[in-house]
Amino acid sequence: MSHFTEDQVTQLAPDASSLKSGKELANERKWVSFARNERVLWGEVQGSGKDPYRTQIDLQHIAFKCSCPSRKFPCKHGLGLLFIFARNPDTIKHQADEPAWVADWMNKRETKAEAKVEKEISQEDAPKKLEKQLKDKEKRQNERQLKVEAGVAELELWLRDLVRTGFLSLPEKGNAFFEKTAARMVDAQATGLANLVRGFNKINFYQGANWHTEALALSADIYLLLESFKNLDKLPPLWQEDIKNRIGWNTSQKDLLAESNDSSIITDTWLVIGRQTETEEDITIQRNWLYGFTSGQYALILNFAYKNTPMPNLLIEGGFIEATLVFYQSNAPLRAIIKEQTNSSAVVDTVNRKGIYTYWEQMQEAFAQQLAANPWLNNVPYMVEKLTLVTNNSQWLLQDTEGGLMPLHRSFTDKQIWQLLALTGGNAVDLFLIKSDNTVLPLGIFKQPDHTYQLLK
Repeated sequence: MSHFTEDQVTQLAPDASSLKSGKELANERKWVSFARNERVLWGEVQGSGKDPYRTQIDLQHIAFKCSCPSRKFPCKHGLGLLFIFARNPDTIKHQADEPAWVADWMNKRETKAEAKVEKEISQEDAPKKLEKQLKDKEKRQNERQLKVEAGVAELELWLRDLVRTGFLSLPEKGNAFFEKTAARMVDAQATGLANLVRGFNKINFYQGANWHTEALALSADIYLLLESFKNLDKLPPLWQEDIKNRIGWNTSQKDLLAESNDSSIITDTWLVIGRQTETEEDITIQRNWLYGFTSGQYALILNFAYKNTPMPNLLIEGGFIEATLVFYQSNAPLRAIIKEQTNSSAVVDTVNRKGIYTYWEQMQEAFAQQLAANPWLNNVPYMVEKLTLVTNNSQWLLQDTEGGLMPLHRSFTDKQIWQLLALTGGNAVDLFLIKSDNTVLPLGIFKQPDHTYQLLK
């Protein structure tokens, strides 16, 4: 039985034209041959050249390779073959022996992963080299410390001037005013501060009077962060990590793996409950939200891609994976990286009740505890049971079993509202969602008896 659906394959398409062409190739008669086993799916399809194109898909870690000249990942041939597998896996015969061209690719992928581990071990066995690396790292850290300190001092002065002149002039300043300061923070290697400053450009200054409150809250967040950074050395280690991460001074993945301990590593079956993607200049930022069914832990996996380069760690929304995650040090751990992924089509038998709430008040109490541990926390995932979509004065809200209400986030579209109504028929459902400020963004419907998940797209 296939653990991939057509909707999940659709998510992997790099653009609309590739999706259309991929669906056209999801026809068994267009393929010269295809087969599969537990780790890989492969096939040959006749293209414009003399020889058929050879297409391969790593089923365990969701990776594609094709001999066609396309620079898209995945190409239309990879999508077409995976569509066939998703629609009717029995159509593709199981074959234990792989052709040489398939085995070579898969073995190289495994060898590369093993070499990465061996390299880490060999570095530990080379004290002199390790000592030099530590000195170089300390030097880089000190240089960055000076840059960030200069950026913090500059931003504090800017913020004080902003408050002294008064907020009434904010609507007149325009995007360029805030973008200039944000660019200065990027130069200071404090991208987190840059993103906070850009938050002023997201405020709607011309609709109602709520912008005063938003501007004041944003200014307070920035000021709290600046003051916290100035007192960094006096704070406990986890507080230091949260402040540095919010500033934009993140631990590298290499250092995170090297410094991780048992408390920061979780192996579990994870459901990919949703994804948010945005583009800043030439960088695509992908936020993947996961829920671990044994641990009850939520996780945020951040992926970045430059221009048309493929995203690392392809995760299928609504899909289950068996993986080991390493979490960044924090008072309220959420962001993580994938250390090892063993299965991209896992199944779930039991569900941990941690992180699942029966009404809004419970969720708010949990958020308050997390906020006390990390005052800059926002966009936090939860699951709340038996929610009903209701409307009041042209505003859509979610109502719990106690009558409590939460408004929907502005990014939840009319299309998604009608989709939710169509799927629920107005009945109560269990929803995974993101709490963002004082609103919630539904991600999908979780049906607990059979452990199936319906995304809201």
